[in-house]
Amino acid sequence: MKVLVFPRDDNPYQDLLYGELRGTGVRVHYLGELTSSHTLNLLLLPAELAVRRLAGVRIVHLHWVWKFALPGGARMRRPAQLWFAAVLGIVRLLGLRLVWTAHNVLPHRPVFADDAAARRTLVRQCDLVIAHHSAALDRLAALGAVPSRAAVIPHGPFPAPPLPPPGRSGKPRTFLFFGRIEPYKGVEDLLAAFTALPGGLDVRLVIAGSCPDAALAARLEASAAADDRVDLRLGRVRDEDVAGLFAEGDVVVLPFREITTSGSALLALAHGRPLIVPALPVLAGLPAAALAGYRDGVTGLAAALRAAAGWDAATLALMSEAALEHVNGVGWTEIARATRNGYATVLRDGGERVGERVRSLFRNVLIRGTFLLLANTVLLAAGGFAFFTLAARHYPVEAVGWLTAVTASVNLLSTVAALGLPTTLLRHLVKADDPRRLAAVAVTAVGAIGGVLALLSLLILAPLLPGGPELIRQPGTITLITVLVMVTAVGGTLDAGLVAVRGTAALLAKNLAGTVLKVGALLPLVPLGFTGLVLAYGGGALLACLLGGAALWPRLRRAADRARPIELLRRYLPFSAAGYLATALGMLPSTVVPLEVLAIRGPQAAAYFAIAFQVAAFLNFIPSASAQVLFAEAQRISLRRYLRKAVVGIYGLLVPAAAVIVVGAPYILRVFGEGYSAQAAETLRVLGLASLVGAGNYLVDTILISRDRTGAYVFMNGANAALVLGLVAALLPYGLTAAALGWTIAQGLSLLLGVGVLIANFAAGRSAEVSAADR
Repeated sequence: MKVLVFPRDDNPYQDLLYGELRGTGVRVHYLGELTSSHTLNLLLLPAELAVRRLAGVRIVHLHWVWKFALPGGARMRRPAQLWFAAVLGIVRLLGLRLVWTAHNVLPHRPVFADDAAARRTLVRQCDLVIAHHSAALDRLAALGAVPSRAAVIPHGPFPAPPLPPPGRSGKPRTFLFFGRIEPYKGVEDLLAAFTALPGGLDVRLVIAGSCPDAALAARLEASAAADDRVDLRLGRVRDEDVAGLFAEGDVVVLPFREITTSGSALLALAHGRPLIVPALPVLAGLPAAALAGYRDGVTGLAAALRAAAGWDAATLALMSEAALEHVNGVGWTEIARATRNGYATVLRDGGERVGERVRSLFRNVLIRGTFLLLANTVLLAAGGFAFFTLAARHYPVEAVGWLTAVTASVNLLSTVAALGLPTTLLRHLVKADDPRRLAAVAVTAVGAIGGVLALLSLLILAPLLPGGPELIRQPGTITLITVLVMVTAVGGTLDAGLVAVRGTAALLAKNLAGTVLKVGALLPLVPLGFTGLVLAYGGGALLACLLGGAALWPRLRRAADRARPIELLRRYLPFSAAGYLATALGMLPSTVVPLEVLAIRGPQAAAYFAIAFQVAAFLNFIPSASAQVLFAEAQRISLRRYLRKAVVGIYGLLVPAAAVIVVGAPYILRVFGEGYSAQAAETLRVLGLASLVGAGNYLVDTILISRDRTGAYVFMNGANAALVLGLVAALLPYGLTAAALGWTIAQGLSLLLGVGVLIANFAAGRSAEVSAADR
């Protein structure tokens, strides 16, 4: 059993509970600790939850909500509440079971704009609410928060060393308050009651603990200064000094104004100290023989203090024994067992329902394919990061620099070599008369063109680069790079074929194998320098390519009457040529805009813009993956039927992801340095919003190519490139944020133009059908 816990607190309660649970086989992991930034960790919670869910975690145990507070004070409470609700929704969407321990009915300090409403939202989403006393459940019900399932599990005792009994002779009766000082704990009431005691009483009051409220601390210091019997010690008490502090006190006073559970009372009892507490329902479970209760606020508290000042040593000893007997009655083993039983109950009762919901979701081929393609994208990104991290640490800088140039060139050349044939496979492979023959011809053509382009580029362009003449004098390196271009081009074509035949699971598996080989081969090949890097990178690509071919080939039927390769190319190249031109035009914005920034704003601004641009580009994975699957599925059934699902799926994932980028831009960029955060945060925010518009352009392109509107498809890519490059160049003199705004406006204009093109094309198609029917 795996459990995610949020948040981690320095209260020993969690260590004691989860220490026992780990002993029963429960694996515990704390959420929200990925970085040193509290806000960034909050924004990363959805991604962290998703990754943990894929790793087999099924339970989230929430303890307190204070960690959801955002910096910025009261004005950020509404956004914090919205994000809290969003995270709870994601927990449910992922099929995780939510358990909440109600340590407090409401937060002691405001966390959200409406803490009561946030509590009701939390309880509605919970599969189990754990309370330490039934009174807490009653108070929740009074708020309108009635859990569907609840369990009362008492708070466990805190470990404490044996201390001398209280009430030693020859010393004044010492009252003690220990703990974090908050307004709800009533320390001001305690001071008022104590200072009202007659001066002739031999008594003393020790107040020890940190007080984060500066105004409250000032009031306490003023009150304590008026009575020399008060010893006020504001500040955190070290763990090793706690036992000595309790040994100093005879009676612990906890004058709570309101409370849901009190670890402070149990800590005092564990040290064998009698208590003075108010008559609150939630404290009714404390041992009557170990405490004195009071009513009527300060007046009642003063009377209780006066009575306790007269307790003799025998009375104190009996109360101390009752305190120790109580805390030894229920141990953490029993509490952990009850908690584990609660986990098992929610898993058992909700497992079938959640499992069926997840299975139903993944029976939708569009959702399943999109999910697997997104997983494939994440895998490739993570593998690339690991590869270049290891390369930078173990290979010469020059070798890594050359590899970066080589991989960029390989990707460009393989795209050019493809001639749009991957799109042809996506569009026509399923319905082709001879799918196996079509795939074979496409793979052969792409590989041959890639090899020729690689050789020409190396022999003609490489000598113009720094170090290029030395490179072309190494036949082995030229061969490696040429093969790498061919393998990359063929691999991309095979990937398109796998998507077309619904082989996205095989696509993910073969890329995983290639990534493992690529990363694993790096260290053994260090002595070979740059050649070793190319071998490792190319070896992974080759393995993935071979596995892709092995996975695709059996899925393709073979026709008895096989068409000649030249006939197949003649039949499909018109579409593929248009797709090729559109692809080339579509590459222009992402490749030329960074050059525009460099030329107009200089290298420093180009660096800031490039980082923001790359971070925002991750958002494009969502519409890109969905559009590929939609394109493939449109060849089987109604486009209109799946288009609506695609829109819901894309924006259901994209809107939360874009919100994370917009809200967390400065914190995300801080990972790269303070300069990036200061200079490019607004740019990243605008680019994040631009993704919402850009997703529409992905859908427009998909609709056009799925209905063979190749001319319109090429036109739209050209128009988009012209709009983006023109507006970005025009606005760049006004700053990076202005350039990002130009990008956004261009995407919006392109989307409006695309909708117009769709209307015009399909209206023309319907008119042609009507005219044909009239004839």
